Amino acid sequence: MGPSERELLRRLEQIVRGTPWLLRVLETIRPLGLPDWYLAAGAVRNTVWDSLHGLATSGPLGDLDVIYFDRTNSWTTAQATLQAVLPEYRWEVTNQATVHQWQSSATGREILGYESIAAAVAGWPETATAVGVRLTPRGAMKFVAPFGLADLFTMTVRRGPMAPDPSAFDLRLRDKAWHLRWPQLTVVRGAG
Repeated sequence: MGPSERELLRRLEQIVRGTPWLLRVLETIRPLGLPDWYLAAGAVRNTVWDSLHGLATSGPLGDLDVIYFDRTNSWTTAQATLQAVLPEYRWEVTNQATVHQWQSSATGREILGYESIAAAVAGWPETATAVGVRLTPRGAMKFVAPFGLADLFTMTVRRGPMAPDPSAFDLRLRDKAWHLRWPQLTVVRGAG
């Protein structure tokens, strides 16, 4: 039997707090006041996988995915603000309340709007990527991880069962080539 979800959350918080650039990024996002925001995807996943592989991380390997949930879509300047404050990083700020629109266009079929940030994250291509972290105004950490943290910490890459485009998983495996940096990954093919 592996560690409990509570133990994995504690471990994730230790890794995040022990990664200076990541903590700085979270502290930069927090004052924007984005509704139900998280730093998610590669910034979190890659940091954990680097830690588990004993690799030093001095910054993100790609863009920083900041997600939030706002049906009014009134936060259109957040990406420019973050880029101005920390220009050394590539920012990708996405309102998950509207992401179903481009998903519908990309898949050629109607994807219904998501009801929450957790529901939107559950639609991501891999379970290990469907993790986000944020800092509360008092400095506590909150997490979103609709599939839990086991796949992230066991370095298991599997298709998210709710992903609207199942082919995205195979494309990402090929394009990201994660196994080159993190050789201990286990890829589970087939249905999520």
